[in-house]
Amino acid sequence: MADDRGRPVAFALTPGNVADISMALPLLSVVAPPRRLIADKAYDADSLRRWLKRRRVKAVIPSTATRT
Repeated sequence: MADDRGRPVAFALTPGNVADISMALPLLSVVAPPRRLIADKAYDADSLRRWLKRRRVKAVIPSTATRT
């Protein structure tokens, strides 16, 4: 995870077979609340979007092709 200037603020090492999104909430929980979260399509999950919305964080995440 990086700040608005691209500087690392949190990271987690995981095995290669662990999805990146599984570490999103644990990392977001230990940093200061952001106003926006910029992420790629791999983070387009309803659960993450709901979590961000409850905390008034704007999700800047492109939708996957399967999202309706």
